Amino acid sequence: MEKNEGLAERKKKIRREALARRDLLTAKQRMDYSSRIQDTLANLSCYAEAEAVLTYVSFRSEVDTFPLIKQALADRKAVFAPRVLGRDMEFYRIFSVDDLAEGYHGILEPEGGISFIDWISQESERRNADALLCLPGAAFDRACHRIGYGGGFYDRYLARFSEKFSTAALAFACQIFEDIPWESHDIIPSRIITEREIIGMQ
Repeated sequence: MEKNEGLAERKKKIRREALARRDLLTAKQRMDYSSRIQDTLANLSCYAEAEAVLTYVSFRSEVDTFPLIKQALADRKAVFAPRVLGRDMEFYRIFSVDDLAEGYHGILEPEGGISFIDWISQESERRNADALLCLPGAAFDRACHRIGYGGGFYDRYLARFSEKFSTAALAFACQIFEDIPWESHDIIPSRIITEREIIGMQ
């Protein structure tokens, strides 16, 4: 128990440090860096080949995903955003950012629509559709370990459906550490995209 408590405390400390670093970025830096991250993602095969893009809706100082959502819609991809339902999270299809309304902790969420799981179940050819899931996080390391915000929503979601997705974490370079504490249930994204580099799969 002491070992687990120590690990939890170390994760909390790194989470606080990473978020403090991120919050120090100016609005212009976040806009410029987010644009670079989106451009990098758009040129990767995991995006080009994806028929569906599931992405978080940016909040506060996170990498801005609104341009990504608009680009994916313009590219005629099926776009899904998360909605928190109790202890779990589901992704629902949106056709515009106007389909989002304030939800969990003030974060914009889909008001309705079809869930991703129902969408792929509707037609047999969708069952093997390529899908990309873009996720946020507080801190990451060079082995692609991730510290989230403490709710465990992405860990639980991907534990259920990880085989359906290619994953990309979007983060600023200031959120990257050489190594961070991790546990076996923590998800490991396939790649982390920052304004400077891609860590993990290209």
